[in-house]
This record gives sequence, structure tokens and C-alpha cells, in this order.
Amino acid sequence: MEDSEAQNDEILALKSIFDDTQIHVNNSSHPTVGCIYVKPEVPATFDIQANKDGQLHKFRVQHLSPIELHFNYPVNYPSEKPPNFTLVCKWLRRDQLSKLCQKLDQKWEDDVKGQAVLFEWIQILQYEALEWLEIHGYLDLSWVYMTGQNSRLSCGPSDYQQLPTAIAGSRLVMKMDPRAVCDNQYEGDLLDVLCEYERIAEQLVFDKASHTCKVCFEHRLGVNCIQFPSCGHVYCKECMSSYFEVKITEGTVNGLICPEDKCTSQPSPGQIKELISPDAFERYDSLLLQSTIASMINIAYCPRPQCQYPVSYDPESNLVSCPYCNFHFCLMCKATYHGVAPCKMSSTEKMKLFETYTNGDDSTKVDMEKRYGKKQLISMINDIQAETWIGENSKPCPHCNAPIEKKDGCNKMSCPRCSSYFCWLCLTQLDPKCPYLHFSNASARCNLFEGLVQDDAVEVDWININGDTDDDFSEDEDFINML
Repeated sequence: MEDSEAQNDEILALKSIFDDTQIHVNNSSHPTVGCIYVKPEVPATFDIQANKDGQLHKFRVQHLSPIELHFNYPVNYPSEKPPNFTLVCKWLRRDQLSKLCQKLDQKWEDDVKGQAVLFEWIQILQYEALEWLEIHGYLDLSWVYMTGQNSRLSCGPSDYQQLPTAIAGSRLVMKMDPRAVCDNQYEGDLLDVLCEYERIAEQLVFDKASHTCKVCFEHRLGVNCIQFPSCGHVYCKECMSSYFEVKITEGTVNGLICPEDKCTSQPSPGQIKELISPDAFERYDSLLLQSTIASMINIAYCPRPQCQYPVSYDPESNLVSCPYCNFHFCLMCKATYHGVAPCKMSSTEKMKLFETYTNGDDSTKVDMEKRYGKKQLISMINDIQAETWIGENSKPCPHCNAPIEKKDGCNKMSCPRCSSYFCWLCLTQLDPKCPYLHFSNASARCNLFEGLVQDDAVEVDWININGDTDDDFSEDEDFINML
């Protein structure tokens, strides 16, 4: 068999084994060139770790990004020479890749010289690479984050590198194989790149497998299913699409959780976006934003209907300033900020807030404290309780409306604010020159000592009139003697 025919047969055989994502070949070029992406087999328990910024970062994987075997055929392959090749990898050092190059050369020389060798090389890279490099249980990538001389091990231009003791075991000069290339052409952090590759690889495995929907119990390929990230429960996309649409229509975005009983796992926004209409996702996004802002501490919405901008406020003050429309409003009543003046919130509104807060559970109280501020709520509650007590235990002065409490004594009251006299029973304002005349008026039907024991009444009234003028005192005494 001629070399060209053997080369074509090898390419056909490899394409029948590997799909287009694993092998790329250009037969039109001379010589034939190609690239095979070989995924190393990873042990059941395998970690990637790195000491970065003084901390050990570690995560478990089932997949490693491929080792790339770039090759081209010499004219006299396989009769005399092996393929020319280059090994490219993100997570292996050049010294490690150099060892693999030596392993592939050895395989050609010892076992398959004169025969097609690419499949044998693929087997080595897939099943023997980690063992050959003495990588057991975990892959240490700390060398990626080293500085100075050590970092040159990854992809330095020199063919010769002096290995640090921690890597080579002794300070020996080792020749790096020019066919060993450490790929650093990736964006971001290598650990993040490998984590993302793990996620994509796991998704591909899931897509190709068959799963049973836990709602309709139909068997579907993974590509037609959705798996909740935290719990791993699987449902078909058709069932979850209807489920998500109903929840979003109802406005319960926080209710978008796994349908499994007692499971609280949530789908990712990407999964939701894939399964619902653009309009529904826009509504979901808006509701989620509102829910997130509502759960934040010290956030209030601008009360202007055309604005409604979420505003952060100082919990020590009732003043809230909207940066979007420059409206300054009161946190409690949402009206224009009024300083120390009392809120214009109606008594009904205040009482509703008071009852909701005092009768609510811990969750309700926390939500209200986030919305109105704990200090402001407590202040409002104290005011309402004081107003309630005053309303139940006092009466307003008919002249100045000041609340007056009556502990004892007769029913002729004197207001400490405006000094006017009034009747405690009917709240009639009394003549300051003769305040007791009202109680002798039969039409008034008000008893000066109603509710008091007769023997105590005179004594109490004498005490009450001690602050009156002499004329008032004489008048009071005459009135008492008339009784």
C-alpha cells in the first residue's frame, strides 16, 4: 500500500470514530494537515486546585479541556517517518507537554513504526496522559499564578528552562520540546475557564441522555429537558414553559421554584428566558427587579406617578430625595417633605399601618421596617399609642382644643394652656367670672360632683379653687354653702 493511500485510509477511519467537533482535517492541502481534540479521561474523584492570592481555590470536575494534537503528514508517512505534530494545552506546563511528546515518539519507535500511528497516540493522550505525568486525584495549577522565573515555565520562548525544585525535584536544566505549546490565548482566569468548560461539558452529557419528566412522566432527550441547578430535578421544557408562564402572569416571580414537593431550588434566568416568550420574560425581569429592590434595606419608591424611581434613604431621617426627578418627600406619608411638622397621613392610614405592624409576623415586620424604617415605625407607633391613650383618658378644651386629663375633683375644669373654664361633663365653656353658675342651671343638668362621693366633693373642690382669685374663692364658697 502506498503512503498516500495509507494516509487517506487513516483519515477515513478517524472520521468514522470521532465527530466533527473532535477532528478537523484539510485534505486539500499538501501535505495533509489536521487537528484532533483529545479529552483526557478523568478519575471519578478529581479536583482542580490553585494557590492564588494566598488562598487555595479548589473545585471538583469530571471533564478537562482537550489536549490538541496538531499534525501534518510527511510524504513518506507511514513507511519511514511519523507525522509531524505539536501538542497544545491550557492546563499543562511545557515540561509536562514535553514528556508527552517523548511518550508519543517512543510509541512510534517501539511499537508501530511503519504503520498508521495517530489512533495509538490518541489512546495515549486520552487514557494514559495523567498517569504518565503522575497526576493523581487533583491537578495543581498554582504555577499559573506564580511570578518571576517560575511563570516562564508555562509558555516561555526559550527551549531551555531551569525548573524550580518544587516542580522538577532538583534544579536541573531541561530542554523543552519545541512541539510542546502551553496555550495562554484565553480570556480571564484559567480556573474560571476550566469551570466554564466543565459546565458546558456536563450540559452536553445531559443533552444526549434520556430523562423522565417528573410532571408528565414522558421520556425525553436531555436537549428537550431542563434540570434545576441546585437539586438536579429534571422536567421537560414543555411542562416548565407552561409552569413559568402561569407563575409570571400571576406575578409570583419568587414562586418560580422546582415543582418537586418541599424543594426550593430555583431555575437560572437563562433557563427561564429560553422557555418563555419575550414579553413574558420582560415582565419577569421587571417583577424580579421590583422584588429585589423591595427586599433591600432602606429603599423607597418616589411617589410621583411619572417617576416611581427606587431611592436609597437615611434610616435616621424621614427625608427622602429622588435623584431622578429631584423630588423631596416624607418617608412615612409620601407627601412633600414637611420637616418636623406632623405627617398629613390620615388617622385611618396610620391606624392601618399600626395594626399591620403590631399584628404581623416577624417576616411582615421585617418587610415594613425595610420599607418605612424601623425607627420611623416605632416613632409612629408610640405616637398612635399616645394619641389612643389621650383619646381614651382625656377631653379637649373647648377653647384651645388642648387634651385635658381629669384625675379627681369636681367637674369644673381649668385649662392649663389657655386658662379658660369648662364643664367636664358637657364640655361647655364656662363664664370666667362665675364658672359655677353653669352647675346651678337646671337646663344644663350637669352635677358639679357627679361621680364623686359627697363628703369628698367639697374637699376636692376647695383644693381645685386654691389657685383662683379671692373673688372666685368667695363665690365658690357661697356656691358650696348653697348645696
